[in-house]
Amino acid sequence: MQCWLLGQDATQEKTTVKKLLLFPAGLVAAFAAQLALAQGMAAMTFAGLDSDTDGAISAEELAAAPPVANGFVGADVLMTAWDADGNGSVSEEEFNNRPQGMGMGMGG
Repeated sequence: MQCWLLGQDATQEKTTVKKLLLFPAGLVAAFAAQLALAQGMAAMTFAGLDSDTDGAISAEELAAAPPVANGFVGADVLMTAWDADGNGSVSEEEFNNRPQGMGMGMGG
C-alpha cells in the first residue's frame, strides 16, 4: 500500500518517520557529549595533569585525564599531537603551545 507522504509503502514510511523523529535526539546527545568533552578539557591545566610534579606529562598521566579516561579521545592521539619533540612526554612549553582547533578544548 502506497503512502501519500513519501510515496513509499506503509512499512518504509514508518521506518522513515521513526528515523526523522530520532534524528534530533541524536544531535542533542552528540552536542551534549562534545560539551562535556570541552568542559573537561578546558578545566585541565598543566599542573593538574602533571600529577607527579616532575615537570612533564607522561603517557600514564595523560591517560588519567578525564576526556581520555571517559573514552572521548585516546591518550595516544593527544600525545602525538602535543609531544612536539617526540620524547614521549609533554613539557609545559609543549602543553602551552599545543595544536589549536582539534576539538579537544584547545581553542580554535
